[in-house]
Amino acid sequence: MYEAGCRNIQLDDCTWGMFCDEAYWQKRQETAKDDLSFEEAAERFLRLNNLALQDIPADLVVTTHVCRGNYNSTYAASGGYERIEKILFGKAKVDAFYLEFDDERSGGFEPLRFVPANKKVVLGLITTKRATLENRDGIIKRIQEATQYVPLERLYLSPQCGFASCEIGNKLTEEEQWAKLALVKSIAEEVWGHR
Repeated sequence: MYEAGCRNIQLDDCTWGMFCDEAYWQKRQETAKDDLSFEEAAERFLRLNNLALQDIPADLVVTTHVCRGNYNSTYAASGGYERIEKILFGKAKVDAFYLEFDDERSGGFEPLRFVPANKKVVLGLITTKRATLENRDGIIKRIQEATQYVPLERLYLSPQCGFASCEIGNKLTEEEQWAKLALVKSIAEEVWGHR
């Protein structure tokens, strides 16, 4: 891919979203054939991801999206990022994190304090699961709240996930999807200008 000209790769990683979900972890432990602690399992996944990114070209940008599931306007995982804040944010060898913050399932912005100063955060504040457009002022207020932990120049705005993680997609029309993207663009221009 790099030789063909690719300079940006996004990992869509559901593992971290599931690790945020305490109910998932309890169920996993009940059926697991290993006796790994949460920390041991998370460190193992982190190590695997980081090994896959070892020795990549210096100008290849790698980002990761902490996906919580996106099937037919439903989700698979809930829970704030506190459970993974030090492991993922502090140790993942990626350039940016795409994080879902479109509803209460994702918790608050406090875990962002563990994102190193050389990494970016893309705030997924616009949901792809419902057609209703978010309140513009409410989104701008949430961006400002996130600046308590990450400076505005390292923050970005996006939908919380793609509009279709499978062929069924989500319960939005094409026009509703374009309206969501127009809202993202409009808010970004107001908050960050044309950078």
